[in-house]
Amino acid sequence: MEGSEDAYVGYMTIRFNPDDKSAQHHNAHHCLEITVNCSPNIDHCIIRSTCTVGSAVCVSGQGACPTIKHCNISDCENVGLYITDHAQGIYEDNEISNNALAGIWVKNHGNPIIRRNHIHHGRDVGVFTFDHGMGYFESCNIHRNRIAGFEVKAYANPTVVRCEIHHGQTGGIYVHEKGRGQFIENKIYANNFAGVWITSNSDPTIRGNAIFNGNQGGVYIFGDGRGLIEGNDIYGNALAGIQIRTNSCPIVRQNKIHDGQHGGIYVHEKGQGVIEENEVYSNTLAGVWVTTGSTPVLRRNRIHSGKQVGVYFYDNGHGVLEDNDIYNHMYSGVQIRTGSNPKIRRNKIWGGQNGGILVYNSGASPKRHLQERPGRCADQHQQPSHTAQEPHLRRLCSRSVSFCS
Repeated sequence: MEGSEDAYVGYMTIRFNPDDKSAQHHNAHHCLEITVNCSPNIDHCIIRSTCTVGSAVCVSGQGACPTIKHCNISDCENVGLYITDHAQGIYEDNEISNNALAGIWVKNHGNPIIRRNHIHHGRDVGVFTFDHGMGYFESCNIHRNRIAGFEVKAYANPTVVRCEIHHGQTGGIYVHEKGRGQFIENKIYANNFAGVWITSNSDPTIRGNAIFNGNQGGVYIFGDGRGLIEGNDIYGNALAGIQIRTNSCPIVRQNKIHDGQHGGIYVHEKGQGVIEENEVYSNTLAGVWVTTGSTPVLRRNRIHSGKQVGVYFYDNGHGVLEDNDIYNHMYSGVQIRTGSNPKIRRNKIWGGQNGGILVYNSGASPKRHLQERPGRCADQHQQPSHTAQEPHLRRLCSRSVSFCS
């Protein structure tokens, strides 16, 4: 009511239990509603709603700017906290759990500050920002939600800093349909699908995060996805540390991608992108795979100490490999086969146990691209040793070449 715009509501339990759960016969859909030009202080409250539409807490309109702290918004049959229509506010140290829809929705230029919230065991996504939603999310613990921990869609542009996003029943962070966002210095781990998914013309910044121990890949960019993937530590994932496919074209820069149970970077199905100044090492399969019509630019990377090939081009994998340091792999430094034709120039390729560059099974010879250096045996026709792990090498055609470094 008029005059109560700055009210204090504290240490209360607020319940909304309408007889008609679908709200067909009443206009109110929220347990607690904060509207235009209201700035109440909501403190240490328990908020519950059994209504299946609306939200438990709705903050909407220009000038809606509450402070909500130490509240519990749980076990509701709808959205937990809904911030929309240019609303703002400070939301700190709340517990938001086991809600039927998202723990938090931010929509239509809503721009909250959300710190140290515990958002978990939701029956939908943990945090959903969409339709130009924004917000600053810091030091939140987001885990064990049924869908992604954090979803960004339709021009939403949140900033997510130093959060933990983990044990999601699908992925960690899902950015799609032209979503944006800055994800900085977060820990993203132990999610059932990829730690970060980027698709459908989305363009987020993923910087300085630890992305590890996922049950699938680390960062998965597909369906015309873009994005800046910079300065992350990506390790211990069950599939590739970074996967780029279906016309996606990210910038992948200055990351460490290591100790994966699969390959380091996997570019396939016409994937593109600029991959530069990364350190890729100690992965179980190839450090970098390029296949099925993909054309990435790999520049100034250190690719080393892998348990198979350093860089593997096959099934019409193309692109540019220049100024990289590729060394100490169990197989050859670079392999090219089955219609692949990359440009290879100014690389240091050394220490491979099966030679430097191996071309076989109708791979295009890189000799026309290779820039020889004095003292390097750049064109010696020596067969690599056959190993149990590489039975296909026994079928080397006569134009196979192994370039030592």
